[in-house]
Amino acid sequence: MSSERRPRVVTITVGTNELRWLDRCLGSLLDSDTTGFDLEVCYVDNDSADGSVDHVRETWPAATIIRNDRNLGFAGANNVGMRRALESGADYVFLVNPDTWTPPGLVRGLTELAEKWPEYGIVGPLQYRYDPDSTALDEFNEWTHTALWLGEQHAFAGDGLAHPSSAGPPQGRAPRTLEHAYVQGSALFARTAMLREIGLLDEVLHTYYEETDLCRRARWAGWRVALHLDLGIQHRGGGGAAVPSTYSRVHMRRNRYYYLLTDVDWHPAKAARLAGRWLVADLLGHSVVGRVPAATGARETVEALRWLADRVPTMRSRRRDHRALRARGRTGGAKGGAR
Repeated sequence: MSSERRPRVVTITVGTNELRWLDRCLGSLLDSDTTGFDLEVCYVDNDSADGSVDHVRETWPAATIIRNDRNLGFAGANNVGMRRALESGADYVFLVNPDTWTPPGLVRGLTELAEKWPEYGIVGPLQYRYDPDSTALDEFNEWTHTALWLGEQHAFAGDGLAHPSSAGPPQGRAPRTLEHAYVQGSALFARTAMLREIGLLDEVLHTYYEETDLCRRARWAGWRVALHLDLGIQHRGGGGAAVPSTYSRVHMRRNRYYYLLTDVDWHPAKAARLAGRWLVADLLGHSVVGRVPAATGARETVEALRWLADRVPTMRSRRRDHRALRARGRTGGAKGGAR
């Protein structure tokens, strides 16, 4: 990175009653190697009741604290942190979950990649098994295994329906990058210039699929999105909705349909075919978060469909916005340029 200019990075960690993870997470971020850039570590508390705010204030005084007076979900709470970062003139934001451990060189590595390759709007590390007693990156977690298996196919490749990949052309890529369909929000490094253009996380989604949506919007606008194969982070989660519950099952269902029905790269007939396949499985209780009795599956699916029906005007508006964004991206060409 240039010695004349020091880019500014803000890390954003959202916590909702996750005190037990915060010391290792925030401590590792604050111990980052900041050679060549300035770093601010921000903790956004999502209306916790476990003393998280007081603990962070007393134990990690160097961290910035933002306290929400209600639970805004993953999307809303991260947007609070990102808006503050944008207002303060940050060049990059790094969304990082509480149940993570960040190696000292990770933020520097992501920053150096972004500085050298300005056409990359979103990048992320591979994720490794979380081990509170070790700093080794020696075993991929579930999400990384799935990402490497699917490679550069489309977001629903696991459903077995052929569809073009959203990955960019091989020409002009940074070395050792994989343009997977999305970078998981648990460790997502984003360029603020891109966020100013495409917007922040879609708060309609609340939790689940918000980062997948952000990545597709970045690509529609002409930015590259990729995982860096030589950078890693420990993450305890990383397998989708890690805790099966009514909340996770309903949100995963409804948001999956919302995402598909607002994707302007899918022909309506093809999207309807895939949605129909999901609907049959959901009604039978074959949820994306695990199996439940058919009666439970039917009840939760009806709840998800009612939510979708109420948001038909929103989905129409999103499709208009997405078409316009894609059109601008196609006419504007690739972002950035070689440095």
